[in-house]
Amino acid sequence: MAISGNLRISASLVSPYHRHPKCLSLPSSKFYSEVSSLESITLVTLLYYLVVLSLCGSGEVISTGLDKQIKFWDTRLGQSLVLSTDAGAPVRCITVNGNSLVVCVAASMHIYDLRSLDRPFQSYESQVEVPIRCVTSVPFSTGYAVGSVDGQVALDFPNTACSTEMKYTFRCHPKSMKGRLHGACINAIEFTPGGSGTFVTGDNEGYVISWNAKSRRRLFELPKYSNSVASLAFNHTGELLAVASSHTYQEASEKEEPPQVFIHKF
Repeated sequence: MAISGNLRISASLVSPYHRHPKCLSLPSSKFYSEVSSLESITLVTLLYYLVVLSLCGSGEVISTGLDKQIKFWDTRLGQSLVLSTDAGAPVRCITVNGNSLVVCVAASMHIYDLRSLDRPFQSYESQVEVPIRCVTSVPFSTGYAVGSVDGQVALDFPNTACSTEMKYTFRCHPKSMKGRLHGACINAIEFTPGGSGTFVTGDNEGYVISWNAKSRRRLFELPKYSNSVASLAFNHTGELLAVASSHTYQEASEKEEPPQVFIHKF
């Protein structure tokens, strides 16, 4: 299955049984307008905000990006903008876990309570120490997995009660350049439902790789895509994986070709 168009499109496989909303990271320059639901696939098309996150089934949408504003929308209302708060800096990615909204700015993670958004109740530096490109919650714990612009993935646990042995970082597809390790930007991380610890990463060179967070092992790699992997999503059973491949406007080597969404049996 493939969906294409002249704008960058990310697809999220959604279900009323899915536990967590999806985080879509999209480089763009002007909020265009449209969040449309087509049966099991939700398409988000935008031109201004960097990130849009839809709270599945509720009609509520959170948007943020280069304008430093975190905005809350309710598509069921005539006046859809409900609330706006200042993040203080451009935002690269966000995710929601329960009542917590995680906002990533550079290499920092700021956690807000969705019931009180005046200021973050917790802030800390990620292990990656470089700008964070994507973030998702870890379904079997209270932690978060982040992907960086230089190819690192880190499992971060802001709750100090968690064992420090759980925290770790690694490079997905490392290469040596001028005597230093280099990796392609990680654009997406998604965990399978069910708490097995399996997750997938998608990077700017077109690689989708499956890992297990508990065993810390690489499981397998899908055939390389001809363009960057922009977004990933599982359906609620974990049997289907959607891979959005498109130009992400990050590197000159990327191909200017129509975006596509591929559905794989996982």
